[in-house]
Amino acid sequence: MLAITDLQNLAPARMQRAYGQASVSFHAREGRTHLDRLFQEGCAKLRFPRPLGTDAPQAILINTAGGLTGGDRFGTEVKLAEKAQTCITTQACERVYRSTGADAVVTNRLRLSPGARLAWLPQETILFDGGRLSRTLDVDLAGDSELVAVEAVLFGRQAMGETLQSGHLHDRWRIRRDGRLIFADDLR
Repeated sequence: MLAITDLQNLAPARMQRAYGQASVSFHAREGRTHLDRLFQEGCAKLRFPRPLGTDAPQAILINTAGGLTGGDRFGTEVKLAEKAQTCITTQACERVYRSTGADAVVTNRLRLSPGARLAWLPQETILFDGGRLSRTLDVDLAGDSELVAVEAVLFGRQAMGETLQSGHLHDRWRIRRDGRLIFADDLR
């Protein structure tokens, strides 16, 4: 049986953290884009609804953890072969909740071969009071590939009467074309 003094010497319990990693690649054959490879791990899932009015496949990225907080890690890698095209979005807004210390880390890597076209359109990320987020978007464009990308951040939900008193956001973008840096942005 443990005495009270023994309980005081025990190390604090480690909190369970969410982890998710998704990787998807597409190739083009006979003028149509097809799924080439799919990998999903942890709380990262991809779903592929039937496209409306286009032959290009669509992918819906889902975080089954229901949001992120300190120490959580979520990553996505997208590769498009020559002349492949797709649109990737999310099922819902990503939520970043109050952290007791560490940042939630989101890493997105997009690789486009010549003639490829990607619409990277995740819904907004909501940073709640006390939330901590470190997010990276790393893009490699080849030749005449095209990218439309939006990564919006909302500071709380005004309609719900929420205000953001404190938090941390580090949003880092790096976009290269044929290995040459064409856009760099660091927001803190």
